[in-house]
Amino acid sequence: MPTIQDLLISLHTLAPPFLAESYDNVGLLVGEAHREATGIVVSLDVTEKVLQSAKERNANVVVAHHPVWFRDRKTLTGNDYVSRTIIQALRDEIAIIAIHTNLDNIRSGVNDRIADQIGLTDRAFLRLKKDVPADWQGKAGSGLIGLLPKAMPKADFLALIKEKFKCGGIRYADASKLETVHKVALCGGSGSFLIGDAIRAGADALVTADITYHLFFDADDRLLLLDIGHYESEQFTIDLFYDFLTNSFPTFALPQKTIFCEYTTNPVRYY
Repeated sequence: MPTIQDLLISLHTLAPPFLAESYDNVGLLVGEAHREATGIVVSLDVTEKVLQSAKERNANVVVAHHPVWFRDRKTLTGNDYVSRTIIQALRDEIAIIAIHTNLDNIRSGVNDRIADQIGLTDRAFLRLKKDVPADWQGKAGSGLIGLLPKAMPKADFLALIKEKFKCGGIRYADASKLETVHKVALCGGSGSFLIGDAIRAGADALVTADITYHLFFDADDRLLLLDIGHYESEQFTIDLFYDFLTNSFPTFALPQKTIFCEYTTNPVRYY
């Protein structure tokens, strides 16, 4: 049986923690590294329901993309979902591991899975990450850009994205002179900081999430700018975790020991 530390070491070979952004909170957040892993639940988020699901399945590790907390906390009183989740994890002895922006910033990470859904070819980072060790120069960055198998009308591209990502709706800024979409930039989660990069790279469209009202103006009628929802853009990260862990620990009675979160953790609903 692997230990929690074994899982952590393996995940950090995929996405080293030094690739995470400075504001992030990654690695082993709750739990004791020396304990044996009895089972793993992979999820996008960590909530009380996710922990309950792990407990019912005799899994004592949750591997999630989003950290359950980012900022320093002075109290754990159970007055909010974050502290309740931490208290529940400690009480039930369930470890929490977060692999977040370090997974966003690798070539085979979150954005690669998004690109797979629409068949992008000729993929490259949209923005290279500079503050990395020498052996990671050119191998880490933000977002991806690539080509669709063939150019398609703008309306067909919007329909494709809605279908592939099961969007409740798409908020977008139009590019009025754009007739077809071929070169596509994308960034899972909050990727509005890459609007300028996408325009400079000659992208026809940028697919991302969490775009605020005023930032839609930055598309400047030069870029089809899509906000498809945070969860929707990153949902395939769960498959990434599952595939990596089952391949890394083939003797760990897998797939019985590695479990998909059995329900969506997306807090957003569409009416």
